[in-house]
Amino acid sequence: MAEQQNDEYVDGARPDSRIWDAVIVGAGAAGAVFANELTRAGLKVLMLEMGPRYQDHRSDFVENEMDMWKRVWSSSDYQVTGDGFSGAPNLGYGVGGGTLVWTAVALRMLDHDFRMRSEFGQPAGSTVEDWPVSLRELEPFYTEAERQMGVSGEVMPWDPPGRPALPNPPHPIYRSSALLQEGMRRLGVRSAPGPVAIASRAYRQQSACLHCGFCRSGCRVDAKYQCDKALIEQALATRRLKLVTGAVVTQILQGNSRRASGVRYIDSNTRATVNVRARVVIAANNPLELPRLFLNSANPFSPKGLGNYYDNVGRNFFSHLGTICTGEMGECVDTAIGFNMGNVLTLDFARPRAGANYIGGYAIESLNGAGAGVMAVDPFRGLWGSALKSAMNNYNRLLFTVTFCEGLPVSDNRITVDPNRRDAWGRPSANIHYQLHPNDHAVFTDAVATTRSILQAAGASNVASTDTPFDAHPAGTMRMGNDPRTSVTDRWGKVHGLDNVYVGGAALFVTGSSVNPTLTLHALAIRSARRIVKEFADLTAVQEAV
Repeated sequence: MAEQQNDEYVDGARPDSRIWDAVIVGAGAAGAVFANELTRAGLKVLMLEMGPRYQDHRSDFVENEMDMWKRVWSSSDYQVTGDGFSGAPNLGYGVGGGTLVWTAVALRMLDHDFRMRSEFGQPAGSTVEDWPVSLRELEPFYTEAERQMGVSGEVMPWDPPGRPALPNPPHPIYRSSALLQEGMRRLGVRSAPGPVAIASRAYRQQSACLHCGFCRSGCRVDAKYQCDKALIEQALATRRLKLVTGAVVTQILQGNSRRASGVRYIDSNTRATVNVRARVVIAANNPLELPRLFLNSANPFSPKGLGNYYDNVGRNFFSHLGTICTGEMGECVDTAIGFNMGNVLTLDFARPRAGANYIGGYAIESLNGAGAGVMAVDPFRGLWGSALKSAMNNYNRLLFTVTFCEGLPVSDNRITVDPNRRDAWGRPSANIHYQLHPNDHAVFTDAVATTRSILQAAGASNVASTDTPFDAHPAGTMRMGNDPRTSVTDRWGKVHGLDNVYVGGAALFVTGSSVNPTLTLHALAIRSARRIVKEFADLTAVQEAV
């Protein structure tokens, strides 16, 4: 690909003379996939990450609930309006990103999740649309993602016929999970062991889970899939990947009206500004920072922000609405033992039942482990002093569930930037507006009632739940679609109007389903990366023919 010299490279910033095949912004769940796929195909790749790299998980991670906060993306820099965003700790910071602090539930979306508008219509005030890809199209990439992540589990009642077995068998059912299953059975609700990217036996570079309960602090033994160890180290071993940490990316640079020429970043150690050239730019940071980067990349070719021709960058923001429910049992059920989420779950409510006053649905998942204590405080947030101590002392006699409800995309729920308010690196800061849609409140109300009834049917007393939702799994700010007037990228994640800029991660999501998002964003990244590899191969073939 011929590169055009750009005036951006003579503006005083230190140039990197090398032209990379690809530069990846963000070393998290999606960025790791791109790095692995591209380097395996022979491409030379530069990966830029703002946070640190944890090379020795056994010594760098600590089995302590509070230690996770070192690796959680801070929301303190954002100005927030609306009632929907509280900054729940779902996003990661550092090489490995969210996979360092996630609970590793690895669910596939269901068929109807890709066809929400066709299936249910578009509620007033929402921007519900169908995805430009189908479940059938994504299935082989889901299978590959499960293999790369070492997912443990079994084929569930909600899976389509003929889907392949998971790489590892399911984990044993905990005592607390068995009680939840019995409560579901009594109500006619199906359940199954959840698919989790935590090895139930030694698998490749993953060791078998020790059930220590500290998943969210980072897995010291790498039983949990953590993409820095599973994929980025493999990419580094090819010697085709250069990883730069402490890199604060400030702009994607545009070389002409159709192409980006590279990126600009600040070295947080030296505070030097560096310009990097690349044939392909892949932005794979989180759904809050992606639109911020594109809007802050405004230039004469794209005065409203890179790729923002129709004012779609940052719009259609949504997340899951979460609720945690708890109930007291008359015995010790060892809640503190075990991986944190999804030992058992039900997707019976993942689509609305007849007569429901909402579209979408919710997933109910078990909670276990010492790391769940960070979340377990939520139902007790009105308690203080001796009352809180008493509740937490009773922890191992409690059943916990987390329920994720589908939130709808809304055009005015969006990320914008404020040039008058800048961060420590001089970047215009981001504003988040997130107002819950009436459908969100309706599905949340039903989810709380259902989850409480399951705990009661399991024999729990003193059942409690969060009265207001917390946000989980932000998504949608760079949505994919076939129409540039209503989406930011095409069905491959390539930004409309630009020939060489791709997006990775949950920012691409059109709607959110009720299931955890990581397996889907991983599958999408494999699919996009292999498209990029094909484009390089096609171009090489043409050049050789000439």
